[in-house]
Amino acid sequence: MHLPLSSTLPILLLPLTITATPIITANSAAATSGCTDTSFHAFSWIARAFDFHASYTFTTPAHQNSWGYASFDLYNPADESTTHCEASSNQLSDFFYGTLAYQCDDAGAGRLGRTTFDFSRPSGQLRVNQTWNCNDQDPQWPITFTGRGEVGLMLDCEETKYQNPSWTMGQIYSTRDIKCAPVDATILPTELTAVADN
Repeated sequence: MHLPLSSTLPILLLPLTITATPIITANSAAATSGCTDTSFHAFSWIARAFDFHASYTFTTPAHQNSWGYASFDLYNPADESTTHCEASSNQLSDFFYGTLAYQCDDAGAGRLGRTTFDFSRPSGQLRVNQTWNCNDQDPQWPITFTGRGEVGLMLDCEETKYQNPSWTMGQIYSTRDIKCAPVDATILPTELTAVADN
């Protein structure tokens, strides 16, 4: 399949790749009007209400049970889907280091594409990876897009600490809680590929 010359990506994206693969049935691709054009022109995701919080609980001065949590909703303007993403980690001491990819709830969003994310608490870097399908221009030639993007988040966080002054074995020795205000962010693709199916 040859796409129109007007179907080019902004210069901030990597070159577009178009290949042929087995056909995707019409009901697995988004027929949303403008899905293909939106994917090709100035595409970006919106991460909504990104939340990070963490709790450090010491049952003794040397033993802790500590967890960090990250969550947000990822909006794709091409297929108009909103996918919920969340993860928890007990990897001390910042919990998220951008080294593990977490699966988002695509099924809950009613979409057949795949969405993953990773997050680095030390740097504030959020990265997403998502596939989506468009068949609005020609149902016989649905297009599968795969995009990767990232954004640096500036989180405004508050920290509270407590230490039990009369601690004895069996009690909580100390706690430390971190709560960050939810933020929204636009995520630009760093890589975007398209596969035309027939």
